[in-house]
Amino acid sequence: MAFEYGSDTLGIRNPFKFVGFVQAIRGLILTVLGVITLLSVSSLVQQGDKTSGWLSLLIGLLLLSQGVIALGSGLFKMMRFYVGRSVPASLAENVSPSEDSTREKYLHYQSQQLIQMLMGRKNLTFTEPKGWFARLILTLMPTLLFLPHLLRNKIQSLSGSLVYTLVGFLFFGLAWFSGSTGLTVITTTPVLDWLSLFLGLFLLIVWTTQSLGGQRKLNPTGPDSSLQDSGSKGVVWGITFSILTPVLLSYFHTEVTPLPKISFSTINYIITLTSLGVVVFGYSLLMTLLRAQKTDPKTEVSEFRENWQENVHPQDIFINFEDIIMANRRFKEIPNRVYRDFDPNLIEQGSDDKGKFSGEIIEETQPVFRPVEMSLLFKNLRIAGTVVGELLLLSAALMLYSGIHQITQISSAPMIALNAIIYPFLLWIFGRILAEVAFTFWSEMQYESLIVYFQCNGTYTESKISTGTSIHDSTRSENTIVRSSMTPWIVSAKIVTSSFATSGANNLEGYRSIMELHKAEQDLDKIVSELKDFMRNRETIANVKQKDLDSASSIYQVNKSTRSQNSLTPLLEEESLDLNASDRDY
Repeated sequence: MAFEYGSDTLGIRNPFKFVGFVQAIRGLILTVLGVITLLSVSSLVQQGDKTSGWLSLLIGLLLLSQGVIALGSGLFKMMRFYVGRSVPASLAENVSPSEDSTREKYLHYQSQQLIQMLMGRKNLTFTEPKGWFARLILTLMPTLLFLPHLLRNKIQSLSGSLVYTLVGFLFFGLAWFSGSTGLTVITTTPVLDWLSLFLGLFLLIVWTTQSLGGQRKLNPTGPDSSLQDSGSKGVVWGITFSILTPVLLSYFHTEVTPLPKISFSTINYIITLTSLGVVVFGYSLLMTLLRAQKTDPKTEVSEFRENWQENVHPQDIFINFEDIIMANRRFKEIPNRVYRDFDPNLIEQGSDDKGKFSGEIIEETQPVFRPVEMSLLFKNLRIAGTVVGELLLLSAALMLYSGIHQITQISSAPMIALNAIIYPFLLWIFGRILAEVAFTFWSEMQYESLIVYFQCNGTYTESKISTGTSIHDSTRSENTIVRSSMTPWIVSAKIVTSSFATSGANNLEGYRSIMELHKAEQDLDKIVSELKDFMRNRETIANVKQKDLDSASSIYQVNKSTRSQNSLTPLLEEESLDLNASDRDY
């Protein structure tokens, strides 16, 4: 949906200003480093060192591109947060006539699911974990079940990367143990060194995939907002790789050709990678558990059921409920979200003057932004995660910039050049993961709204009543009265919903999930009271207004005066004739 301006705003501020500020500083520094590196290329070429010149050019372009992207993204996050009157996204398809021209893409539920949740006192958002590994995580940390899917997916993904790391170390340790105890002869061969190399590559691939896949998993408007499957398939592949690698290396060394010795050790890389992975996972787990402490996954609703017999047309009940009662509950006069519009079906039974009817309405008032109430520790850790993540990314760039000379000496000093490349890359991986995890907790937005489900079934009969049928009556009224015997069923709840904001045109249009349902007794009592007042104040027989009565009275007085004058005229004529006759007698 496009930005829809309204003078009365919703009071939602940009939550990414601090994140954008820190990111913009990093981008500015990287841009300067990239420009300085590119300016040094010409001097290297003039000295005849074309290889160093080409490497400096590539590194300078990398630093410059990353700096420009970070600077632009940071400034973009700091810019004005455009919030229209139609945000956030609806829970289901909004069928309100005022929103016919609006098409929302990211809907979490269907209208029937909302009815199912209200009538059944359940929350379909909290679904059963998918896969063996997801079940294990929720068994160890059951409160994670009540988190938004985006947070559950993130912690499951990071847990999977950590499990792959532990599995790799487990089978590397088993291989080393078998060699040290004499079960195998790999300790006297280069197999163990090659095994450590494959372990390092395996861990590098695992965490690089986690870093590159994080941005996609954090997309609140993408398909990954739904719950992901975290089964045992990936773990099985990791175990299979860890088991087969030492076996295949031993077989290749003894049966095919001896493996050459590796001139460098990967143990420092593995230790650095594993340490950073444990720190990032620990931070993510702590933030997730702190967020899970604030969950209140209640599924309570308020309900009203009664049987009424009133002289009212069934369709008038639904029209009054939607156009008067629910319209009175609008927030800042923003139209309510209508997920199922009234369509009372009148079914005749045997004749034209009796039948049955049924209809239902489900509406949600405009969601009101409610800041997520978190502890001071959570807020400080969120700031620290953003700062440390950006510092790791900046440190990676600074190490790469300072190691340009070592990288250009790759032919003469390959180990030094390798260190100058791998360590910045490791810092970049985990800085990116840490910054994205912190960004997730900055982007969560919560709203509060009233959702009402109204269902009414019953029967009706038609009869006619006539008044003023006497020959002396000047006014006559004929009315067709519809007598309805109905059972209204109203279910209402105060719901707390959660979505994740982004920067840009679709800032608040991500999937919105119901996290809590609370009773709304006061709202329900007012709704029932207004509905009863509507029934009580209806008029069955057509009435005449006082102005009409005054006009009729005036006309009556004129007619009466006219009739008096007409009755006096014959008498005057008769008296005149009598006088004339008396004159003739004389």
